[in-house]
Amino acid sequence: MSTPELPDVPEVPEAAAAPAVPDAEWQRLAGWTAVVSPLSTLRQAIIPAAIGAFTAGQANVVIGLLVAAGIAVFAALAGMIPWLTTTYRVTPTHLEVRKGLLNRTTLTARLDRVRSVDLSSTLIHRALGVTKVNVGTGVDEGQITLDSLTKDAAARLRRELLHAAPSAPPDATPAEASGGGVSANEVSTSSTTEGEVVARLDWSWIRYAPLNLRNLAIALGGLGAVFGAFSDLIPWESLGVRVTNGEINGVPVDEVVHMLFIAVPIAVVGAMAVWAIGSCVGYAVRWWDLQVVREQGREGTTLRRSFGLTSTRATTVEEAKVRGATSTVGPLISLAGGADLNLLTTGLDDNSPAVLPTAPEQVVSEVGTDILGEDAFSAALTGHGPRPRRRYWFRAVLGTVIWTLVALVPTVLLGIFGDTWIWWIPVAVMLLALVLGLLGAELRHRHLGHALTDRYLVVRSGSYTAVRTALQTDGIIGWRVRQTFFDRRIGLAQVTAMTAAGQEHVDIPDVPLETAVALTAAATPRTVSEFVE
Repeated sequence: MSTPELPDVPEVPEAAAAPAVPDAEWQRLAGWTAVVSPLSTLRQAIIPAAIGAFTAGQANVVIGLLVAAGIAVFAALAGMIPWLTTTYRVTPTHLEVRKGLLNRTTLTARLDRVRSVDLSSTLIHRALGVTKVNVGTGVDEGQITLDSLTKDAAARLRRELLHAAPSAPPDATPAEASGGGVSANEVSTSSTTEGEVVARLDWSWIRYAPLNLRNLAIALGGLGAVFGAFSDLIPWESLGVRVTNGEINGVPVDEVVHMLFIAVPIAVVGAMAVWAIGSCVGYAVRWWDLQVVREQGREGTTLRRSFGLTSTRATTVEEAKVRGATSTVGPLISLAGGADLNLLTTGLDDNSPAVLPTAPEQVVSEVGTDILGEDAFSAALTGHGPRPRRRYWFRAVLGTVIWTLVALVPTVLLGIFGDTWIWWIPVAVMLLALVLGLLGAELRHRHLGHALTDRYLVVRSGSYTAVRTALQTDGIIGWRVRQTFFDRRIGLAQVTAMTAAGQEHVDIPDVPLETAVALTAAATPRTVSEFVE
């Protein structure tokens, strides 16, 4: 039986296989890492080495020196391990880092998950021409650190992670180098473009440096701690200070007190002058050559902030991760017309990074408007009525009573057991607490308010320090409306907008209950409407 002939079937050409992307070469850290890393390890080992050397040196000086040298050598060898074992590469889709000597670890981060790239250089880094790179991925404990790379390698890595495709092998064609869409020249041009300068340091801002009370408090606290720790070691007698029979060096205490009334103001003025000079020098060293630049990134625009004289730092953040900003006006800075500007971001180690040092309020408003896309800081605020004011005044009076009673207790005890009635101490405490309390209460009421624009919820609060916060309504993920027993009696509520940005919440204090309900429904209608009749 003959076999039927099958009809001719046209040959189907085989689908061309997608060209395999060549593996990027693994790269090592800069050669100077062999110096930077041991020095960093030695800095951390100074105290253990000193303790070990001192303990061993009690028995034999040579043994103490050998112990210190051994610790130093061990720290230096341990510091060289990162340079010997760390390699990295950037593929078209991932950043990969391998490190570890006995336990090898491979860290992998998708390029579309990179949220920030931070370049920082200490004085040692700058002297050796290297930079430390921190890559933020928006995951807790997920930061990838490369310490250290050359300046060119760090800048190239930043561009590859946030702006352009990874560098192609030398033998790749222009189409392959650009991923088939953009030529290599076009990629190079777009990645080296300077971008738009959003803000630049103005040296006239240095006048705000001495007015930062937070730094002053830290300096005074540190000075007080040092003096308290070493006061017992000061040889007062050898310095000629002798206290006997109510006399200091033979001078009656009353006369010494009168002299102190003259000497103390002179010392205070001298300390203020030293503080002013020191704070200005610190301001200049920290914020030297500050620039905030907007650049075109891989998936949108980015903000790059760079500053520093002895230690430089450059941080790049995607603008898509910016959910708002805060403008902070301190007590003395407000008298000089200054303010601080911080962003509210998501996915970073520090979700409230400072954009500018203390600057004029007009500059802060202009830069904030540029970044936020609208002038949210100048929005007219709605007050919360007279009820919060009564509450603040009552708290001020209650606080005055408490502080007066606290000052009255030692005064009475001294009068009973020491036969000395220092009546003016509780009176001075009462007057000071009353004036500061009532002034703070009035300022708190005047600063209190909120507004709702097309895109932002704007809140202002605080007493001596006023903080105005602008938060995108799209960044609000929930609300918390709370009323204590006393809140219910006067019809107020404590409202909190929950968000993933900044400190993860924005508080709106002492809001009338009916206003709180209307505000939450207007800001996030999809979230709240089903719970509001």
